[in-house]
Amino acid sequence: MLIQEVIEGIKRYYGGIGFDGQTIDDQTTRDQILYGDAAQVCTGIVTTCWASAAVIQEAKAKGANLIICHEALFGITAIGQIG
Repeated sequence: MLIQEVIEGIKRYYGGIGFDGQTIDDQTTRDQILYGDAAQVCTGIVTTCWASAAVIQEAKAKGANLIICHEALFGITAIGQIG
């Protein structure tokens, strides 16, 4: 199964609806693939709150190439508010 197919399956399961009851807009959500290629075969999935260096190293050691994390990798919102 490709990484993109995994993501599509998760979206189908949850119906693409956010906690507020609104449809999640793929163009504006921070839930995106930031690194890598969704067209490659998924070799394993790791879920975490924060994708720390230790989590990334553990995923690599286990042969997983998809990390689903709760928090954003970068403080995009906070950085946008500085200044």
